Amino acid sequence: MVFKKTLITIRIKTDKGEETVSGTVFFKGRTRIVAVGGYTMDMIPEGYVIVSRHLDKPGVIGRASTILGKCNINIAGMQVGRINPGEHAIMVLNVDSEVPDNVMEEIRGMPGIFTATFAKISSEKI
Repeated sequence: MVFKKTLITIRIKTDKGEETVSGTVFFKGRTRIVAVGGYTMDMIPEGYVIVSRHLDKPGVIGRASTILGKCNINIAGMQVGRINPGEHAIMVLNVDSEVPDNVMEEIRGMPGIFTATFAKISSEKI
């Protein structure tokens, strides 16, 4: 059986801006998000996630992880992407539980973090 990989890109445009997300299905039940806003990655689209845009400098990811750890929130997976070293980057954290608003506010308030969003992704297996 031959299965061709298929890439689908969704462009979302709102009054706050525009975003693109690209995904693919490798084979039955194996979906992946492979790019967000031009940043490449390999993310399993399910469960609880935090998506942040940040400055690509030492310590930014570590400080965000420390905030989650002190709040007893376990990181199950992490994907990072950048275009040029030292410039803007994206991080997607898969976490094991919901992240309270006050924790997200603390992450958003960190130096080097431009945006941080928490979401729960529900997906049906295909």
